[in-house]
Amino acid sequence: MEDHDLEIVSDDYVEGSGGSNDEDDLVDEVASVVCVGACLFLMTLMDEEGLFIERGPYQNHYLTECSFVKYVVERDEHCHNLLRMNVKCFRRFVNIFKESGTLKGTVHCSIDEQVVIFLHTIAHNLRNCCVKVYCRRSGETISHYFNKVLRAILSMVDQFIIPPSSETPRQIAENPRCYPYFKDCISAIDGTHIPANVSAEMKKRFIGRKGHPTQNVLAACDFDMKFTFVVAGWQGYASDSRILGDAIADDFRITRHPGKFYLADAGFPLLSNFITLYRVTRYHLSEQRGRAHQTKKELFNYRHSSARNVIEHTFGVLKKRFLILTCEQMYAYERQVDIVLGCCAVHNFLRGVMPNDAYIAEIDRELAEVEARRASRRRREAPDEDDSHAEESESAPRLGRTANAREGNRIREQICSDMWNDYRAAY
Repeated sequence: MEDHDLEIVSDDYVEGSGGSNDEDDLVDEVASVVCVGACLFLMTLMDEEGLFIERGPYQNHYLTECSFVKYVVERDEHCHNLLRMNVKCFRRFVNIFKESGTLKGTVHCSIDEQVVIFLHTIAHNLRNCCVKVYCRRSGETISHYFNKVLRAILSMVDQFIIPPSSETPRQIAENPRCYPYFKDCISAIDGTHIPANVSAEMKKRFIGRKGHPTQNVLAACDFDMKFTFVVAGWQGYASDSRILGDAIADDFRITRHPGKFYLADAGFPLLSNFITLYRVTRYHLSEQRGRAHQTKKELFNYRHSSARNVIEHTFGVLKKRFLILTCEQMYAYERQVDIVLGCCAVHNFLRGVMPNDAYIAEIDRELAEVEARRASRRRREAPDEDDSHAEESESAPRLGRTANAREGNRIREQICSDMWNDYRAAY
C-alpha cells in the first residue's frame, strides 16, 4: 500500500513539471521575437538617421604587405627615400639574388620584400619593432629575412668588393697635377670609426679617441669611390697602422702589386706599397688653396691630400647613405661587423649603377666646412706658427731600417723632387 501511494505521487509530480516546461518555452519564444523586433527597429532608425556604419572590406595582411612593397618601388622618389636607390637600381639589385640563387622567395614573402626589409633597415637604422609596423610582419619574421639577405650579400662580397688592378686610374692619368707623379697609385687607404654596441665588460677595449665605444674599420677605395678592401671589427683603441700591419701579414687580405702603391695618411707607416704624407709639413687643403707653395714637401703634401681625399668622400657618402653606421646598433657585435661589410658591398653596387649621386655634392660641402673650421682653429691656437720648414717629429712613426721602408722613402723623395722641379719650371 505504501509503495502504490508513492508511485501515484511521483506520477502527479511528473505531470506538473511537464506543464511548467511548456510555459517556459512559450516565454522564451516571445522574448526572442521581442528582441528581434527591437533590433530591426533600431537598425531601421539608425539607417534613416544616417548612423548606420557599413562593414569595411576584409583586411588581408598579405595584400597589405604587397601594397607596402608596391608603394616603395612604384616611384623613384619613394624608392630612393626609403631604400637609397631608384627603382631601376632596385630591380637590378634583386635580380642579382634571383640569378645567383642566394635568395628564395616564399608563398608569404617574395624576394622583393626580403630585400626591402634589409635596405629599409640599414638606410634609416630602424629597429625591428618599427620595420614590422611598415611590413605588417612579426618581429621574428623581420629578423629572419634581414639576416637572410645579409648572409646572401656576404656570400657574394667578392663580387661587390673587387681588388684594384695594376693599371693607372683614369682620374690620375687625366689630372696633370697627379700624372705622371702618381701613375703607380692604385687606391687610397684610411680608417674610420663606426659606433659599437658592446657589453660593459668589453667597453674599455672599444673606447678610443672618439670617447665612446667604436669599431675601427680600415678600408681602401679607388678613384671611382668604390671600396677595394675592407676589414672591420677591430676595437676602437686600435691604431690604423696596427690594423694595416695585420692586413699586410696576411697576403690574402690586401692586394699589393709590385711597383704600385696606396696613398696613405701620415698615421700609417711609410712603405714601398704605402706612400704617406710628410709629417709636420703643412698639408691641409683649406690652408693651401689660393697660396703659392713654399717648399717641395708642401707641394707634395697638397697634391697627395687632394688625391687621397677620395677616401674621405667615400666614407662620408657611405655613412650618409646608411644611417645604421652612424648610431649604436641593436645587434650582437659579430652581426655589427657583418653589417659594415654588407653596407660597403651595397655601396659599391650603387656606385656602379648610380654614379651621379646627390650625396656626393652634399658630402663635398660638409667636408669643406669641416676643413675650414679646422684651419680657423689652428690659426687661433698658433697664429704665428710656420711649420712649412719643420723637420720630422720625434713622435712620428719611425721609418725603420727595413728594405721596404727605405724603398718607400726613396719613392716618395723621387716623386717629391720631380713634382717640385716641374712646378718651379712652370711658375
